[in-house]
Amino acid sequence: MHDDHPEDDEDWYDDDDEPEEDFIPCPECGESIPEISDRCPACGYWLSAADRRNLSRREAMPAWVKFTAFVLLAVTLFGLATFLL
Repeated sequence: MHDDHPEDDEDWYDDDDEPEEDFIPCPECGESIPEISDRCPACGYWLSAADRRNLSRREAMPAWVKFTAFVLLAVTLFGLATFLL
């Protein structure tokens, strides 16, 4: 006889359903803190709305954007140096 009880099935609970908390570095001490925190638990620094905007904007920039900006800057500077010499 087959029981259809979810508690008998080990895979009935999926850990991925829980919301993941995003972390940001504290502007004062650099410790990783939850994005929704008002205060850093490590150093006591109070986060302002401007701090959160700056930190999340900085974290949101993908690595390929930074790399592309660096390459374009390098090519531009090389071109200027070649042109001026």
